Amino acid sequence: MRLLSAARRVPRPGKLLLLGPGGDLAGEIKDSLRMSRTAYSLVVPPGQTILRRLNIPDVGRRKRESALRLAAETAITRSLDDYVVDYWRIDAQSFGLAAIPRDLLSDYQTFADERGQAARGVLVPELTADLKNGLVVWVTERVVMLCLWSGGALVDWQVIPRPNGLVALEQMLQFGVSADPNEIILRVGLDEDQAFSEAVRDSCERLFSKAQIRVERKSVTERDQSGRVLCAFDDFVGEQSNRPASSARRRGAVAATLVLLASVSWFGYLQLRDLENQAARAEHSASLLKMQAARSARIAERVGRLTSATRQLQTLDDNSIVALMDDLIELMPASIRLAGQLQLDRRGILSLDGLAEDESDISGFVSELRRHPQITEVRLQSVTVNRGDSQKNQGARFRLQVRLSAPLWEPPGEESA
Repeated sequence: MRLLSAARRVPRPGKLLLLGPGGDLAGEIKDSLRMSRTAYSLVVPPGQTILRRLNIPDVGRRKRESALRLAAETAITRSLDDYVVDYWRIDAQSFGLAAIPRDLLSDYQTFADERGQAARGVLVPELTADLKNGLVVWVTERVVMLCLWSGGALVDWQVIPRPNGLVALEQMLQFGVSADPNEIILRVGLDEDQAFSEAVRDSCERLFSKAQIRVERKSVTERDQSGRVLCAFDDFVGEQSNRPASSARRRGAVAATLVLLASVSWFGYLQLRDLENQAARAEHSASLLKMQAARSARIAERVGRLTSATRQLQTLDDNSIVALMDDLIELMPASIRLAGQLQLDRRGILSLDGLAEDESDISGFVSELRRHPQITEVRLQSVTVNRGDSQKNQGARFRLQVRLSAPLWEPPGEESA
């Protein structure tokens, strides 16, 4: 359990709602307040919180809570379970007890169930630090309360019933306040008797002439929400925050969940439709691309055939087969003539058949061919002599194979490979 030795700031308490019979939660509550989602905190009316000073032995932190509870049970008349309690540190062995009657919180329990939202904190005006060092005088309908602050903590307090009169108050101010305060705040409710408040102020000015006195006349729910408090009743606030949600809030949560699911489903449906449309467009584009690819392949095949034919014609023309044949005819003796077909393979080998009147003419023709610059080798494959009935030589048939220095023609397939 964490105990404060100085007041701390309350983080964003939200709207302040006053407890008690004349508070914001008594009677019929406005629909705007019941249905609002704004954060809120509870304010206990001044004088409704029981404050006690507890003295316990110096024990460890683990045993401190038990020691404080034991001391608190002897300090108040009713059972401690009838109160919402919190503590603060005064000195090493002295602690302050703040006890709020649970009867005061009955209207809040009903309001929290209907609204489905717990309070963010519980504020006690007497434990709100208006100053760090000084005296705060609370003037309520029944009592006058003197709160002495030192170092940001409430270290002493005295309660004087109003029927006791101003004399008792002056006696308490003169002899009950241990040190002369430099600053005094007189807090008066909006409905309090102004004459009595002025009398209390005059008494303070007369007894503490050097002190600066400030009078504040406003509601406790209109105070600065960034004020510092000694007790925030964190255990009670945490307990209320974990309470089950109200039926209205559960219905709202179910409705919000259904709306969210419907929105997600509709979004998923739209996304699915969009994906289907994109898939259809992609399939159509793919079919168009396939058709264009097939058409391009056919066109490329036709262009390839035309290019091969063109190259073949250019090869035949550029290597001058006709010129080579002219050279062969010039080298050929008049007694020799070609017979049959000329064959030219891809290796540059020319095969030819011919007829000669005499075998010696064939030898001369072979010698002339070997001296030609485009011919590297000449082979006489066969010679057949034709003889008649009189055994006379009637000519000879021969076959030559001539190897050229370079092929005169290369097939298109060889070039592309």
